[in-house]
Amino acid sequence: MTRSPTPPASSPSPTTLAAADLCLGYRSAGTVVDRVSVTLPPGKVTAVVGPNGCGKSTLLRGLARLLAPQSGTVLLDGADVSRLPARSLARRLGLLPQQPVAPDGITAADLVARGRHPHQRWFRQFSDADAEAVSAAMAVTGVTELAERPLDELSGGQRQRVWIALALAQDPDVMLLDEPTTYLDLAHQVDVLELLTDVNRRDGRTIVLVLHDLDLAGRYADHLVVMKDGGVVAQGPPREVVTAETVEAVFSLPCMVISDPLTSTPIVLPRPRR
Repeated sequence: MTRSPTPPASSPSPTTLAAADLCLGYRSAGTVVDRVSVTLPPGKVTAVVGPNGCGKSTLLRGLARLLAPQSGTVLLDGADVSRLPARSLARRLGLLPQQPVAPDGITAADLVARGRHPHQRWFRQFSDADAEAVSAAMAVTGVTELAERPLDELSGGQRQRVWIALALAQDPDVMLLDEPTTYLDLAHQVDVLELLTDVNRRDGRTIVLVLHDLDLAGRYADHLVVMKDGGVVAQGPPREVVTAETVEAVFSLPCMVISDPLTSTPIVLPRPRR
């Protein structure tokens, strides 16, 4: 996939997103995230990892104000997100959920254009700047040729790239992406993660990813948050966090952790169970 230059971000300086003693849950499941306190390094890529059902996606929903806290607070540059106007928050913080839903029959270009809604007003409809942002987002994700195709006719990987283009077109200070490599083959997983790290390095945009692949998380993230049973077990640079002891404690997976000969980032080698 050929990428064009990354569209510029609007934020002049990195944005800090943090949670303080955050408890989140659902009526049917009770508390899922329990007293989590994290500060996501501004201007860096953070990956949230952990076993299925540990609260990763719930944490992202809470950070994005899609799920009201049972207790605790979420702070965006020190301001409680619950007190920010919805449109103002949408211009600063964007979430790509794990299973996004689109209207039937919508084309790829129309879907990406919806990322510009937070930047519009009743007296300011779709502008040249919006069109440029949409075009740049589609080019950088390699979906320009799919612009007029209905989303439901695309492959899973193509749809995922279109959704990421929408997130880029929104141009928020902080991007939260829940399993953005879902449905992608290995080559496109790497391409998406390189794309997101390029966006981060060029614009200083704070990016938070939920990932399942520890090796990819260790390679592309500056900071890891490791979760288990609704709490944070460890957080910090990948080389410090990804240890055989942590992997076994969190995933019940005996392993060795070695250094990648290309990047010096940690690689997890599962031990045979026999």
